[in-house]
Amino acid sequence: MTTEDASPTYNSVLFAIAESPISQGTIWTGSHDGLVHVSTDGGLTWANVTQNIPSLPPFGTISNIEPSRFQPGSAYITVDFHQLGISEPHVYKTDDFGASWGSTVGDLPRSVFSYVHVIREDPTRAGLLYLGTENSLFVSFNDGVNWHQLQGNLPHAPVHWLTVQPHFNDLVIGTYGRGFWILDDVTHLQQLTEEVLDNSVHLFTPRSAYRYTPRENYNSQPDDPAAGDNPEPGASINFYLKNSFNGNASVVIENLNGEHVRTIKINSPIKGLNRIYWDLRYEPSEAPRIRTSVLEHSHIQVGDNGYRSPPDGGLVRPLAVPGQYTVRLETGDQIQETQLEILQDPESEATSAEMEAQLNFQLQLRDMSNSVSTLINRIEWVRKDLEDLRERFGSNDRYSTPLDLGKELEQTLINQEMTLFDLRLTGGSSRQDTIRWPRQLWAKISSLVQYSSGSDHKPTDQSLEVLKLYRNNIQEVIANWNDFENDELGTFNQMLTESGLPPIGQ
Repeated sequence: MTTEDASPTYNSVLFAIAESPISQGTIWTGSHDGLVHVSTDGGLTWANVTQNIPSLPPFGTISNIEPSRFQPGSAYITVDFHQLGISEPHVYKTDDFGASWGSTVGDLPRSVFSYVHVIREDPTRAGLLYLGTENSLFVSFNDGVNWHQLQGNLPHAPVHWLTVQPHFNDLVIGTYGRGFWILDDVTHLQQLTEEVLDNSVHLFTPRSAYRYTPRENYNSQPDDPAAGDNPEPGASINFYLKNSFNGNASVVIENLNGEHVRTIKINSPIKGLNRIYWDLRYEPSEAPRIRTSVLEHSHIQVGDNGYRSPPDGGLVRPLAVPGQYTVRLETGDQIQETQLEILQDPESEATSAEMEAQLNFQLQLRDMSNSVSTLINRIEWVRKDLEDLRERFGSNDRYSTPLDLGKELEQTLINQEMTLFDLRLTGGSSRQDTIRWPRQLWAKISSLVQYSSGSDHKPTDQSLEVLKLYRNNIQEVIANWNDFENDELGTFNQMLTESGLPPIGQ
């Protein structure tokens, strides 16, 4: 028989050690058997300050020490007694290097899971504390007098570690058994005060946002259980409503010249804190609405809403350049404004002039795409009116002459529209039918957008040449349409009116 030598060590283990970020040489330690020591000379001498902590039961675990970033003699500790059958929270603070301590438990809820593992002080605001218990995350805005649950979609799991990433103001959470979690952007919590809560509406100053260049995705196994989720791209915009708001709000983005960039509609904002994201892009182009069935595939019909989306091509979404932007929150008759800074990707080597040139290029393509989309919509409405006309009056021989002429007119419309969008595309078979026929003007514009927006650099000479070619094409098809509308369509509508039928395309 031999003695088991792998038993746990119960005492004399330093469970926590932390150096003051503002007082050189000040080091705090906490042990597994409930002792707290401090050194102010870099560890040459130590003082046991445990006896100064009021109402502290013996033999607890000093699970965490948090030296203050604002006062050299201040520190927070958490003490865990659950192994002794004590589940009450124990959190203390000192402002005089441990000579005296006070409880910062405040109104923290008591339960079998209320013992505390970790406490963190916000790096930007004194008195703003984050605290992790055996099954919850809490925040205090008044140095531990009052606590508020900060759970969100965080699983109710033991919160063993907390870190505030100072550059992005993200709260990083380490749990026992449920992985790592990140509360993206706690800037609004850092700015939340009693004065803010007294206002009916408050728009928080957003953190700076980075304009990142496209990056290749990393390869990983499908459905990797260890894979994380990236945050929403762009700028997070936070605001507070004291009361419920009946109606819709909106956030308007403008550049420093007062030019409109984006409007974001907010449906039914809630009482309390609200967050929306701006993806740093200008207003997108508009997609055409196809109101007729697919050529050569009549079994594919339009949706219940009366139209179908184009199977090929995409929207043009110009990306804002680095700089200052005005953010305006509109809730009813109340308007608040603040400033947002967009920063350049640190890995980007482009100049401001190059990024401005690319933005101007993308804005031109957006306007061109809208022109094509508008013309497609116009043609589709006329074709749909022709279909409806045949459906309503096709069985009446009295109208055979104008309806027969309408078939010829429809073929002219199809020929015009086919230069803008291939009407044979079904969108089925994983959109494989897009490889059977060449892309037409609306899809070509979106292709040029994709090819030219892969970096921050200015558009190439070849891209500018293609843009000029597409612009000429657009001018030509619009001129052809205007001639058709004034001549053939006008004559046809006159015939319809004389025959007692309603005109089309009105």
